This record gives sequence, structure tokens and C-alpha cells, in this order.
Amino acid sequence: MERITKADDRVHRPAGPWTPTVHRLLTHLHERGFVAAPAPIALGEQLETVTFVPGEAGEYPWTADVASEAALVTTARLLRQFHDAAASFPRDDATDVWSQAERLPVETIVHGDFAPYNVVYDGIAAVGVIDFDTAHPGPRVWDVASAVYRFAPFTSSADEGAPVPEFADRVTRAAEFCRAYGLDARSRSVLVETMTASLVSLVTTLETEAAAGNPKFVSDLAHGHAELYRADVAWLEEHGDAITAALV
Repeated sequence: MERITKADDRVHRPAGPWTPTVHRLLTHLHERGFVAAPAPIALGEQLETVTFVPGEAGEYPWTADVASEAALVTTARLLRQFHDAAASFPRDDATDVWSQAERLPVETIVHGDFAPYNVVYDGIAAVGVIDFDTAHPGPRVWDVASAVYRFAPFTSSADEGAPVPEFADRVTRAAEFCRAYGLDARSRSVLVETMTASLVSLVTTLETEAAAGNPKFVSDLAHGHAELYRADVAWLEEHGDAITAALV
């Protein structure tokens, strides 16, 4: 399992081949005025040190604050601010290393796992984004799709025993997220297919890493995560037209 520890205002995390590039990204974000991300402090052979982003991550089960419309809106706006700041990141294809493959069309540097558990809240306000290990060049809609899938939520079952909202309520939350982000019409039209593509990619990664012996993914596979995501793909394919019609 990941060895993540906190001491005072610092967080120590495992480092990977992509960490130097991520540190360069985090530095760029702060230089552009996006201070809602951790700032890099140090990088060793096995561990990185970054600043602690104060607040509470949106872990399951959600609090009433995290489940609120205000949290949904501030989360979407925070994602837009991150994308806008990351869009000017000076890429160096000769030296940059990302943990995920580049996705076309490249519009910015996407987070790659923009979900409630990687967003930090102060009450109903989203105030931080953490865990940039999966960051990579890609289209803005890739992160928006991940967020809408998690925040609507568009899932076939409940997270941690929480009740699943009515379909109409989920579509309303999805539309509100897109509105608050300012997602363009073309991206809205491909949002559902992007959600399914991201889930298929997630299952592939999960099974590949589990087969390689990665303990986190072995645990996820044992807990039925791959089956859940496959069920969600089927659910999205069944309801995709209705969702898209409500978003565009």
C-alpha cells in the first residue's frame, strides 16, 4: 500500500519516475496563481515531500457539505481554474515523464483522477486538489467526465452504502457541474463516451497492475472494483442518449 505520512504542514509520499515532471507542474501552477495544489518541497529517490493542503478530502460516505450543490459548483470552478493555469505549462517532450499516456486533443494538463477523494473542502467550498500522480497532457473533458461520473454520480450502485439519487437528480447535477465549469457544447456532446472510455481505461489499468503484483490494485480487484466499473459502463451505454440530450 502507499506510504503517505504527514508531519506538520508537510506530506511525504512515494515518488515515481513521473514525480520530477509533476513537481515542475506544481511549481508552474503556483507561479500562475493556482495555490490550491500542493507545492513541491523536496524529491528523493523514493519519497517526495509537498506542502499539506488544509481541509477535509471528500471521502465516502460524503458529508452533507460535500454532497451539497454549493460544493458541486465550487468543485467545478476549481477544476476550471486548475485547467486554465495548467494550459500554459511549458512541456518538454524530451524530458517529461507522465504516468499516463497523452490523450488527444491536448488542451491542458489534466489531473487524471479528479474525484471527491482528491478534492479538499472547507465546509461547502472546494479549496484544494491533491494527488497529481496521474496528471498528463489531454483534453479538458477527460477530467470533467471523471468528475461528473463521481459527483452526479453516474454509477450503477452506491458508494459505501450511500443511496443513489434519482436519475433526474443526477442529470441535474451533471448539467450544473458542466455549467459551473463552462464546458463547451462539443465537449458536452462527447461527455458520456468520455466517461465510458475513462472507465474502460481504469479497468485495464487495474487488472494490469494487479497482475503485476501491485498491492493496491490487487486489493481493488479483490473488492470487486473491476466488476463495478464494467457495470457502470453498461449503465452509461443504456442511459447515454438521455444524459447527452439533457446536457447539450
